Amino acid sequence: MKSYKELMSETFNFKGAVKLGMLDKTDERWVKDLKKKGWEIDEFNLTSNGYEITIQHKKGGRAKFVDKTPDKALIQAAKKAV
Repeated sequence: MKSYKELMSETFNFKGAVKLGMLDKTDERWVKDLKKKGWEIDEFNLTSNGYEITIQHKKGGRAKFVDKTPDKALIQAAKKAV
């Protein structure tokens, strides 16, 4: 069994999100686009406002996007990330 510290240090797993049904295989394009721009997905959560994605840039910047569906939140993050 993993400790709390190990669980909190895990990075976003696209295949796991597909397996859970949060994302579709076709959404991998947006994840790759974020990585190419230098962003990493820090958190991808379901909140009372909708699906919340938090991305972090390699140089230290952070951004948070919320939308009603997980794929729209991911697309919004990929398009607005510079």
